[in-house]
Amino acid sequence: MTTNSKRKKSLMYATLVFLSLAFICFMYWFFILRFEEYTDDAYVHGNIMEINPQITGVISSINVEETDYVEKGQIIIKVDDTQYSLALEKQKEILAHTIRSTAALFEEVKELEANIHKLEANLIKTEQDYNHRDALVDVGGVSIEEYEHSKAYLMEAKASLEMAFHEYYAKYALIQNTEVRTNPKVLAAIDALKSAYMNVIRCNVRAPVCGYIAKRRAQVGEVAEPNIALLALIPLHEIWVEANFKEVQLKSMRIGQEVMLSSDIYKGLVEYRGKVIGIGAGTGSAFSVLPPQNATGNWIKIVQRVPVRISIEKEQIESFPLRIGLSMEATVNIKDVSGKMLATPQKLKPLYYTDIYQEQLDGVDTLIEEIFTQNLFDCEITHGT
Repeated sequence: MTTNSKRKKSLMYATLVFLSLAFICFMYWFFILRFEEYTDDAYVHGNIMEINPQITGVISSINVEETDYVEKGQIIIKVDDTQYSLALEKQKEILAHTIRSTAALFEEVKELEANIHKLEANLIKTEQDYNHRDALVDVGGVSIEEYEHSKAYLMEAKASLEMAFHEYYAKYALIQNTEVRTNPKVLAAIDALKSAYMNVIRCNVRAPVCGYIAKRRAQVGEVAEPNIALLALIPLHEIWVEANFKEVQLKSMRIGQEVMLSSDIYKGLVEYRGKVIGIGAGTGSAFSVLPPQNATGNWIKIVQRVPVRISIEKEQIESFPLRIGLSMEATVNIKDVSGKMLATPQKLKPLYYTDIYQEQLDGVDTLIEEIFTQNLFDCEITHGT
């Protein structure tokens, strides 16, 4: 075989190999790559909760350190409760006194009501005496002095009865349509006691959700104030990825499309499955502290990036935890374009929720009932109008 023949044959093989590789690359692009959008400008995001105290006071103890895991409702910091405990005791005394004074007021109203009946009977008697003397004075049966006295007694009885009614109505207005337990003064004292009770409970700063402690600033002996954060709490089970795609990559991107994610923390060996759950309403530069001023005359076109929010399956997060701020690589499958580019209105329901603050009054009703039992005897009455 001549050298030229060998050369032509080698060139033919090389051409066939090149064409085969080109065909394979084309088919790979045609069936896969053209339905994918990739970016390495992606980062893990999550909720960073700044924990503030609800009351002002000196920090007496700190029960956690950074990187510690805490359960929902766990006490993480304690504020000295001396002044709040004293305030609670004072409100307990005020409530007890209010219950007793209100009960006495109800009894006073009953006494005034009985006095009215007494004065009504006296009025009947004095009116009868006056009528008897009025019939006899013209015939000399009684003296004029005795007649005038009976007339004065009648006027006095009427005035006394009228005064008794006014006094009764003044007192009755304070208890009308109420009982001791529902009297406005008692209710105000109950509200004040609940507020004092809640302040004592708030001296224990609790974790609103499960998560990890970060950025602890609190120190024992410092004064905790509601406007100063004590530490941060990060629930790593509530994280997502924010991938910043170029504007030219968004044409076929839709909500609901599947996403494959990887992180350097596992050296790309773990592949996370996710979904597009939202596309940003503006570019990153539009929300920067100093947004670009393109109308100044020295404008240079820069390809903008739009943040795309991507969820991650919770099972994978539990098996392979991520941290906020980690860089990610995201590849979106854009083959299915049936979804929407913008989010649609959803039902108004909480996305994140905690009920630990609703538990701060647990036990206060039992305390109030004990105070009623100790200070209220069976004197409650209900008056009609």
